Amino acid sequence: MGLLNLASGASVWRGYDYFKENKILNFTDCSHNQYSGLVSGRNKKPYEVFIDTVHPRKSHCNCPHAKGRRIICKHQVALYFYAFPEEAEEYYRKVLEYEEEERKYQEELAEHVSSYIDSLSKQELRDALYEILYDSPSWVYNRFVRDHIDF
Repeated sequence: MGLLNLASGASVWRGYDYFKENKILNFTDCSHNQYSGLVSGRNKKPYEVFIDTVHPRKSHCNCPHAKGRRIICKHQVALYFYAFPEEAEEYYRKVLEYEEEERKYQEELAEHVSSYIDSLSKQELRDALYEILYDSPSWVYNRFVRDHIDF
């Protein structure tokens, strides 16, 4: 399993940001699959980062999130993207593809919902509204009352 697969989605996204913001201050190619470097973060002192692309669980960083834990943090991801910029571009391309697919899906879903609502009779609409208001979390009901009823 690769380094990116072991990182959380948030760590990969933030790591990509760090890479694009040039937060890698120092980079050393230790071998063909091991890299170390300094990555700036929130603290004044940069974080010491080591990644092993063959054995990603051997990777480490001294940031508060990853120190002493076997997790992949944003600093490790940033260093990985620095070592493999083509992987960074591939990752970003996939993010854009996913966002476009999600946009199309939401548009299609909105069309189906609109079509369904337009096909309902007045009584069916009332019944659906009651069901939504009474079966949803209380905040939905409270917001409806706040926004639509002078009470």
